[in-house]
Amino acid sequence: MSASTPSDSKDVVSEQLRLASLNGFSFKQFLSGSFGAHSVEEFESHLSCGSSHYTPALHFLMARFPQPWAFLKVFAGALIAYLLLWGTMAQYQQSALALLPALIFVGSFVFPLAVLVLFYELNTPMNVSLVHVVKLVFLGGAVSFVFTFLLADALPILPYLYGASSAGFIEEAAKIIAVILFARVAIQSRHPWALNGILYGAAVGTGFAALESAGYALRIGLETNSFLALNTNLLMRGILSPFTHIVWTAIAGGAFWLAYRQHGSLIRAFFSLRFVTLFIISVTLHFVWNSHINFSFFPLYLKFAILGVFAWAILLRLIATGYKEIKQSVLASSHQ
Repeated sequence: MSASTPSDSKDVVSEQLRLASLNGFSFKQFLSGSFGAHSVEEFESHLSCGSSHYTPALHFLMARFPQPWAFLKVFAGALIAYLLLWGTMAQYQQSALALLPALIFVGSFVFPLAVLVLFYELNTPMNVSLVHVVKLVFLGGAVSFVFTFLLADALPILPYLYGASSAGFIEEAAKIIAVILFARVAIQSRHPWALNGILYGAAVGTGFAALESAGYALRIGLETNSFLALNTNLLMRGILSPFTHIVWTAIAGGAFWLAYRQHGSLIRAFFSLRFVTLFIISVTLHFVWNSHINFSFFPLYLKFAILGVFAWAILLRLIATGYKEIKQSVLASSHQ
Protein backbone atom coordinates (compact mmCIF):
# COMPACT_ATOMS: atom_id res chain seq x y z
CA MET A 1 0.00 0.00 0.00
CA SER A 2 1.41 3.34 -0.97
CA ALA A 3 0.97 6.65 0.80
CA SER A 4 2.00 8.51 -2.34
CA THR A 5 -0.28 10.82 -4.25
CA PRO A 6 -0.38 11.57 -7.97
CA SER A 7 2.34 13.95 -9.00
CA ASP A 8 -0.18 16.48 -10.28
CA SER A 9 -2.20 16.54 -7.07
CA LYS A 10 -1.60 18.92 -4.22
CA ASP A 11 -0.55 17.87 -0.76
CA VAL A 12 -2.53 20.46 1.17
CA VAL A 13 -1.06 19.48 4.55
CA SER A 14 2.50 19.85 3.28
CA GLU A 15 1.74 23.18 1.59
CA GLN A 16 0.08 24.71 4.63
CA LEU A 17 2.83 23.61 7.03
CA ARG A 18 5.71 24.23 4.60
CA LEU A 19 6.83 20.61 4.79
CA ALA A 20 8.00 18.20 2.12
CA SER A 21 5.26 16.06 0.54
CA LEU A 22 5.12 12.28 0.66
CA ASN A 23 4.95 11.84 -3.10
CA GLY A 24 6.62 8.52 -3.90
CA PHE A 25 6.58 7.26 -0.30
CA SER A 26 5.49 3.62 0.00
CA PHE A 27 4.90 1.77 3.26
CA LYS A 28 5.55 -1.51 1.46
CA GLN A 29 9.00 -0.39 0.38
CA PHE A 30 9.65 1.31 3.73
CA LEU A 31 9.05 -1.93 5.64
CA SER A 32 10.49 -4.26 3.00
CA GLY A 33 13.69 -4.90 4.97
CA SER A 34 12.06 -5.30 8.37
CA PHE A 35 11.59 -9.05 8.32
CA GLY A 36 14.83 -10.11 6.68
CA ALA A 37 17.58 -12.11 8.36
CA HIS A 38 20.31 -10.05 10.04
CA SER A 39 23.28 -11.32 11.99
CA VAL A 40 24.24 -10.25 15.49
CA GLU A 41 27.25 -8.47 14.01
CA GLU A 42 24.97 -6.50 11.66
CA PHE A 43 22.71 -5.56 14.55
CA GLU A 44 25.62 -4.34 16.68
CA SER A 45 27.15 -2.39 13.80
CA HIS A 46 23.78 -0.91 12.89
CA LEU A 47 23.39 0.59 16.35
CA SER A 48 27.02 1.62 16.88
CA CYS A 49 27.16 4.85 14.89
CA GLY A 50 27.08 8.46 16.02
CA SER A 51 30.21 8.66 18.13
CA SER A 52 33.02 11.09 17.38
CA HIS A 53 34.99 8.12 16.00
CA TYR A 54 32.25 6.87 13.69
CA THR A 55 29.98 9.41 12.08
CA PRO A 56 29.90 8.94 8.31
CA ALA A 57 30.07 11.84 5.89
CA LEU A 58 26.79 13.00 4.39
CA HIS A 59 25.83 11.42 1.07
CA PHE A 60 22.76 11.18 -1.13
CA LEU A 61 21.60 7.82 0.28
CA MET A 62 20.95 9.64 3.57
CA ALA A 63 18.42 11.88 1.82
CA ARG A 64 15.66 9.28 1.55
CA PHE A 65 13.60 7.01 3.74
CA PRO A 66 15.66 3.99 4.82
CA GLN A 67 14.39 0.44 5.28
CA PRO A 68 14.50 0.01 9.08
CA TRP A 69 14.64 -3.43 10.67
CA ALA A 70 16.41 -3.25 14.05
CA PHE A 71 13.33 -1.87 15.82
CA LEU A 72 11.50 -5.19 15.32
CA LYS A 73 14.39 -7.15 16.82
CA VAL A 74 14.46 -4.83 19.82
CA PHE A 75 10.69 -5.19 20.19
CA ALA A 76 10.94 -8.99 20.06
CA GLY A 77 13.71 -9.06 22.65
CA ALA A 78 11.94 -6.67 25.03
CA LEU A 79 8.66 -8.58 24.64
CA ILE A 80 10.35 -11.89 25.43
CA ALA A 81 11.93 -10.37 28.55
CA TYR A 82 8.54 -9.07 29.67
CA LEU A 83 6.79 -12.40 29.03
CA LEU A 84 9.46 -14.26 30.99
CA LEU A 85 8.95 -11.97 33.99
CA TRP A 86 5.16 -12.13 33.62
CA GLY A 87 5.18 -15.93 33.40
CA THR A 88 7.44 -16.26 36.44
CA MET A 89 5.22 -14.00 38.53
CA ALA A 90 2.05 -15.72 37.34
CA GLN A 91 3.50 -19.09 38.28
CA TYR A 92 5.12 -18.27 41.62
CA GLN A 93 2.88 -15.34 42.67
CA GLN A 94 3.70 -14.09 46.18
CA SER A 95 7.11 -15.74 46.30
CA ALA A 96 8.08 -13.84 43.12
CA LEU A 97 6.73 -10.48 44.28
CA ALA A 98 10.25 -9.03 44.23
CA LEU A 99 10.06 -9.20 40.44
CA LEU A 100 7.16 -6.73 40.29
CA PRO A 101 9.33 -3.58 39.84
CA ALA A 102 11.24 -5.31 37.05
CA LEU A 103 7.99 -6.38 35.39
CA ILE A 104 6.61 -2.84 35.50
CA PHE A 105 9.85 -1.29 34.28
CA VAL A 106 10.36 -3.71 31.39
CA GLY A 107 6.67 -3.71 30.49
CA SER A 108 6.63 0.08 30.34
CA PHE A 109 9.49 0.12 27.82
CA VAL A 110 8.58 -2.78 25.47
CA PHE A 111 6.65 -0.71 22.90
CA PRO A 112 8.24 2.75 23.44
CA LEU A 113 11.78 1.36 23.16
CA ALA A 114 11.01 -0.32 19.82
CA VAL A 115 9.50 2.92 18.47
CA LEU A 116 12.56 4.86 19.62
CA VAL A 117 14.90 2.46 17.79
CA LEU A 118 12.78 3.09 14.68
CA PHE A 119 13.47 6.81 15.05
CA TYR A 120 17.15 6.03 15.58
CA GLU A 121 17.14 4.21 12.24
CA LEU A 122 15.28 7.07 10.55
CA ASN A 123 18.10 9.41 11.57
CA THR A 124 20.06 8.66 8.40
CA PRO A 125 22.98 11.06 9.14
CA MET A 126 23.85 8.55 11.89
CA ASN A 127 25.42 11.31 13.96
CA VAL A 128 23.65 10.73 17.30
CA SER A 129 25.10 7.91 19.38
CA LEU A 130 23.02 5.33 21.20
CA VAL A 131 24.66 6.41 24.46
CA HIS A 132 23.40 9.96 23.88
CA VAL A 133 19.93 8.67 23.06
CA VAL A 134 19.82 6.66 26.30
CA LYS A 135 20.81 9.80 28.21
CA LEU A 136 17.96 11.69 26.59
CA VAL A 137 15.52 8.92 27.48
CA PHE A 138 16.30 8.80 31.19
CA LEU A 139 17.60 12.28 32.02
CA GLY A 140 15.33 13.98 29.48
CA GLY A 141 12.33 12.00 30.68
CA ALA A 142 13.09 12.82 34.33
CA VAL A 143 13.71 16.52 33.63
CA SER A 144 10.49 16.78 31.65
CA PHE A 145 8.61 15.43 34.68
CA VAL A 146 10.22 18.09 36.86
CA PHE A 147 9.09 20.81 34.43
CA THR A 148 5.62 19.24 34.28
CA PHE A 149 5.12 19.64 38.03
CA LEU A 150 6.65 23.12 38.03
CA LEU A 151 4.35 24.27 35.21
CA ALA A 152 1.32 22.65 36.86
CA ASP A 153 2.10 24.59 40.06
CA ALA A 154 2.67 27.81 38.12
CA LEU A 155 -0.48 27.45 36.00
CA PRO A 156 -3.14 25.89 38.27
CA ILE A 157 -5.87 27.52 36.18
CA LEU A 158 -5.23 25.08 33.33
CA PRO A 159 -6.08 21.85 35.25
CA TYR A 160 -9.04 23.71 36.81
CA LEU A 161 -10.44 24.68 33.39
CA TYR A 162 -9.53 21.68 31.27
CA GLY A 163 -8.94 18.77 33.66
CA ALA A 164 -6.92 15.93 32.13
CA SER A 165 -6.75 17.78 28.80
CA SER A 166 -4.56 20.44 30.42
CA ALA A 167 -1.72 17.93 30.03
CA GLY A 168 -1.75 18.92 26.38
CA PHE A 169 -0.41 22.34 27.36
CA ILE A 170 1.66 21.45 30.41
CA GLU A 171 3.34 18.19 29.40
CA GLU A 172 4.11 19.19 25.82
CA ALA A 173 5.69 22.43 27.03
CA ALA A 174 7.67 20.53 29.69
CA LYS A 175 9.00 18.00 27.19
CA ILE A 176 10.09 20.51 24.55
CA ILE A 177 11.80 22.60 27.23
CA ALA A 178 13.73 19.47 28.26
CA VAL A 179 14.61 18.77 24.61
CA ILE A 180 15.92 22.31 24.10
CA LEU A 181 17.83 22.20 27.37
CA PHE A 182 19.75 19.09 26.31
CA ALA A 183 20.20 20.31 22.72
CA ARG A 184 21.24 23.91 23.33
CA VAL A 185 24.90 23.18 22.46
CA ALA A 186 24.66 20.18 20.14
CA ILE A 187 22.13 21.86 17.84
CA GLN A 188 24.82 24.37 16.91
CA SER A 189 27.48 21.79 16.09
CA ARG A 190 27.22 17.99 16.13
CA HIS A 191 23.46 17.59 15.79
CA PRO A 192 22.20 20.36 13.50
CA TRP A 193 19.73 18.44 11.31
CA ALA A 194 15.95 18.36 11.64
CA LEU A 195 16.20 14.56 11.75
CA ASN A 196 18.34 14.97 14.88
CA GLY A 197 15.63 17.12 16.44
CA ILE A 198 13.02 14.49 15.66
CA LEU A 199 15.20 11.86 17.36
CA TYR A 200 15.80 14.12 20.38
CA GLY A 201 12.06 14.65 20.73
CA ALA A 202 11.30 10.95 20.32
CA ALA A 203 13.91 10.06 22.98
CA VAL A 204 12.54 12.49 25.57
CA GLY A 205 9.00 11.43 24.66
CA THR A 206 9.98 7.79 25.14
CA GLY A 207 11.37 8.47 28.60
CA PHE A 208 8.29 10.44 29.59
CA ALA A 209 5.87 7.84 28.19
CA ALA A 210 7.59 4.85 29.80
CA LEU A 211 8.07 6.47 33.20
CA GLU A 212 4.46 7.67 33.18
CA SER A 213 3.23 4.17 32.24
CA ALA A 214 5.25 2.66 35.08
CA GLY A 215 3.64 5.09 37.52
CA TYR A 216 0.12 4.38 36.30
CA ALA A 217 0.70 0.62 36.40
CA LEU A 218 1.97 0.75 39.99
CA ARG A 219 -0.94 2.92 41.11
CA ILE A 220 -3.54 0.69 39.45
CA GLY A 221 -1.90 -2.41 40.90
CA LEU A 222 -2.00 -0.94 44.41
CA GLU A 223 -5.54 0.40 44.09
CA THR A 224 -7.06 -2.78 42.67
CA ASN A 225 -4.68 -5.33 44.17
CA SER A 226 -5.01 -7.01 40.78
CA PHE A 227 -2.11 -8.44 38.80
CA LEU A 228 -4.41 -8.63 35.75
CA ALA A 229 -5.38 -4.94 35.99
CA LEU A 230 -1.73 -3.93 36.26
CA ASN A 231 -0.76 -5.92 33.17
CA THR A 232 -3.79 -4.79 31.19
CA ASN A 233 -2.83 -1.18 31.84
CA LEU A 234 0.76 -1.82 30.73
CA LEU A 235 -0.46 -3.56 27.58
CA MET A 236 -2.96 -0.89 26.54
CA ARG A 237 -0.62 2.02 27.21
CA GLY A 238 2.14 0.16 25.38
CA ILE A 239 0.01 -0.46 22.29
CA LEU A 240 -1.04 3.20 22.19
CA SER A 241 2.46 4.59 22.87
CA PRO A 242 3.52 4.83 19.19
CA PHE A 243 0.76 7.42 18.74
CA THR A 244 1.22 9.58 21.84
CA HIS A 245 4.14 11.21 23.68
CA ILE A 246 6.87 9.86 21.41
CA VAL A 247 5.28 11.22 18.24
CA TRP A 248 4.03 14.48 19.74
CA THR A 249 7.47 15.40 21.09
CA ALA A 250 9.19 14.22 17.90
CA ILE A 251 7.03 16.66 15.92
CA ALA A 252 7.91 19.51 18.29
CA GLY A 253 11.61 18.59 18.24
CA GLY A 254 11.82 18.49 14.46
CA ALA A 255 9.91 21.77 14.20
CA PHE A 256 12.29 23.47 16.62
CA TRP A 257 15.36 22.32 14.67
CA LEU A 258 13.87 23.64 11.41
CA ALA A 259 13.09 26.96 13.07
CA TYR A 260 16.58 27.18 14.59
CA ARG A 261 18.19 26.53 11.21
CA GLN A 262 16.14 29.42 9.82
CA HIS A 263 16.68 31.92 12.65
CA GLY A 264 20.00 30.88 14.24
CA SER A 265 18.81 31.68 17.76
CA LEU A 266 17.21 29.45 20.38
CA ILE A 267 14.90 32.23 21.56
CA ARG A 268 13.85 33.35 18.08
CA ALA A 269 13.33 29.75 17.02
CA PHE A 270 11.09 29.10 20.05
CA PHE A 271 8.84 32.04 19.20
CA SER A 272 8.94 31.60 15.43
CA LEU A 273 5.74 30.98 13.50
CA ARG A 274 7.06 27.74 12.04
CA PHE A 275 7.80 26.18 15.40
CA VAL A 276 4.71 27.53 17.15
CA THR A 277 2.42 26.22 14.41
CA LEU A 278 3.70 22.65 14.63
CA PHE A 279 3.98 22.78 18.41
CA ILE A 280 0.32 23.80 18.61
CA ILE A 281 -0.51 20.71 16.55
CA SER A 282 1.25 18.52 19.14
CA VAL A 283 -0.55 20.30 21.97
CA THR A 284 -3.91 19.94 20.23
CA LEU A 285 -3.40 16.24 19.53
CA HIS A 286 -2.56 15.66 23.21
CA PHE A 287 -5.44 17.87 24.37
CA VAL A 288 -8.03 16.00 22.31
CA TRP A 289 -6.51 12.63 23.18
CA ASN A 290 -7.05 13.31 26.91
CA SER A 291 -10.44 14.94 26.43
CA HIS A 292 -13.89 13.41 26.64
CA ILE A 293 -14.50 14.37 23.03
CA ASN A 294 -15.50 11.03 21.54
CA PHE A 295 -18.44 12.16 19.42
CA SER A 296 -21.54 10.06 19.92
CA PHE A 297 -20.76 7.93 16.85
CA PHE A 298 -17.04 7.41 17.63
CA PRO A 299 -15.87 4.52 19.79
CA LEU A 300 -13.07 5.65 22.08
CA TYR A 301 -10.33 3.72 20.32
CA LEU A 302 -11.45 5.00 16.91
CA LYS A 303 -10.75 8.50 18.22
CA PHE A 304 -7.27 7.39 19.22
CA ALA A 305 -6.74 5.78 15.80
CA ILE A 306 -7.75 8.98 13.98
CA LEU A 307 -5.47 11.13 16.15
CA GLY A 308 -2.62 8.66 15.72
CA VAL A 309 -2.92 8.56 11.94
CA PHE A 310 -3.02 12.35 11.79
CA ALA A 311 0.06 12.63 14.04
CA TRP A 312 2.03 10.25 11.84
CA ALA A 313 0.84 12.04 8.69
CA ILE A 314 2.43 15.22 10.04
CA LEU A 315 5.52 13.46 11.34
CA LEU A 316 6.27 11.60 8.09
CA ARG A 317 6.15 14.90 6.21
CA LEU A 318 8.47 16.40 8.79
CA ILE A 319 10.86 13.48 8.35
CA ALA A 320 10.67 13.92 4.57
CA THR A 321 11.58 17.58 5.12
CA GLY A 322 14.61 16.39 7.08
CA TYR A 323 15.73 14.24 4.15
CA LYS A 324 15.24 17.19 1.81
CA GLU A 325 17.47 19.24 4.11
CA ILE A 326 20.18 16.57 3.89
CA LYS A 327 19.91 16.47 0.08
CA GLN A 328 20.28 20.23 -0.19
CA SER A 329 23.34 20.17 2.06
CA VAL A 330 24.99 17.40 0.01
CA LEU A 331 24.27 19.30 -3.20
CA ALA A 332 25.70 22.49 -1.74
CA SER A 333 28.86 20.67 -0.64
CA SER A 334 29.33 19.09 -4.07
CA HIS A 335 29.23 22.52 -5.73
CA GLN A 336 31.85 24.03 -3.50
